Amino acid sequence: MRNHPGSRQTLGRYLTPFYNITLGLVFILALTACDHKPIITPNSATATQVAVLTTSPKQFGTQAITKNTITPLPDIPATPNVLTPSPLGVTSGDLSGLEVDVWHPWTGATEASFEAILDEFNRTNKWGITVKATGHEGYGSLDDAMETAVTTETLPDVLVDYGYQARHWDESGVLVDLTPYVEDTVWGLTSEEQADFFPGFWAEDLVTSGVGTNFRRIGIPYYRSAYVLFYNQSWAKELGYLEPPATPDEFRVQACAAAESVARLGDKSALGKGGWLITPEPGGLLGWIYAFGGHLTNPEASGYLFDTPETRQTFAFLKGLQVSGCAWTDTGLATQSEFANRQALFVVGSLLDIPSQQTAFAQVSSADVWEVIPFPSSHQPAMDTYGPSLLVMHSTPAKQLAAWLVVEWLVYPPNQATFVGKLEAYPTRQTTLSYLGNEGEATPQWVQALKLLPDAQGEPTLPSWNVMRWALNDASDQLFRVQFNADQIPSLISNLGSLAQEIVSQVH
Repeated sequence: MRNHPGSRQTLGRYLTPFYNITLGLVFILALTACDHKPIITPNSATATQVAVLTTSPKQFGTQAITKNTITPLPDIPATPNVLTPSPLGVTSGDLSGLEVDVWHPWTGATEASFEAILDEFNRTNKWGITVKATGHEGYGSLDDAMETAVTTETLPDVLVDYGYQARHWDESGVLVDLTPYVEDTVWGLTSEEQADFFPGFWAEDLVTSGVGTNFRRIGIPYYRSAYVLFYNQSWAKELGYLEPPATPDEFRVQACAAAESVARLGDKSALGKGGWLITPEPGGLLGWIYAFGGHLTNPEASGYLFDTPETRQTFAFLKGLQVSGCAWTDTGLATQSEFANRQALFVVGSLLDIPSQQTAFAQVSSADVWEVIPFPSSHQPAMDTYGPSLLVMHSTPAKQLAAWLVVEWLVYPPNQATFVGKLEAYPTRQTTLSYLGNEGEATPQWVQALKLLPDAQGEPTLPSWNVMRWALNDASDQLFRVQFNADQIPSLISNLGSLAQEIVSQVH
């Protein structure tokens, strides 16, 4: 599962005494989501082979890139006068000898992959810029270090962090508005390069101080993961279902059939199992709400919107699955092992869980074929996406430009392909899809997931999401308690709205 900053203890810091009492009496709940529109239109996930033809001083290469070429291209700027000033007021000569500090949340193999890309920048960039990378043990450790750095004014130059944390740092006044860098005629991104980012991902780092269209860009989207459904295709076919469920009704039918199949085996240790194994990830509940057409942020105001027909319908459907015996939960069990052992036809998982799920199947010597599918919908299939962006801190004009060039290097399609290919995550640029290597060598479930990009919908980027996601975990837990009845759902959702208002008012 993903590593998020913060902890459940964070929740209590932000609540008044009234709400601390309310949490004990009425549940700790909350739900949120980003824009209800899909991240990508159906045709935008298909990338075509392209050549890199930019001619600005920031250009990293001039040769054509062909499919499966994922080695970073050499830095061969093509410009008649490298001293030409840009609207930013910085020339390439001002960059000589600068060091850029990059902070990231990774260790181990992920850190090695990320830093290898930066090492290539150090080796090839013509400006004499040197990148120094510092890894942390997860986003929580990274954010703790940033809190200290803000206080002591010892900031990095580039930070890799989630969008809701970016808004928190932005309110601290440490982030650079990247709009002038993106639009710069010498160092920026061309209109074609900007359009190469998937539109929904590109929009996630835009913020505004009020109503209107005066937006600032506080980050560049780096990569995304997603919460999806893992589905045992082999078992489903034995049950008579040749295709994954496309609607919630079809999901219920297949889940109930799997539960009945387990019950017929008469194994007392498996009583109540089969169907959908409920887990409390907020991304799972968000995925279902999106699938029911839910609009969980308020388009008319800041904050969250919970009391909607779509949310009530989602909760009623999920509780109904449990009451009918077609979904089950047991927090003491290993989800991936249960799925591999045919104790569940469906489980919610992240793209980053795919390798460990494969290991679980290998450990029980299962030959079952399993796949990644979106949350079924009568409207549009959905999945909940999340991931970090690249942020630049205030320093000097030359240092900020050097940091911007590092950001551009990291999202340069061949380099982005190298990194997301190791993670088996989603790229944020369309042309990156052309450089991801031989599909035959990739994990089949990741290849399936790449085809689901048109179904992506992002998580909230409000600063309060750092607290709200923990409350959402508790909301899911409350909904699926045996003693919780369906007629309590309206009160549950009402309390979600009240708690959300309290958290939004206090979390910045």
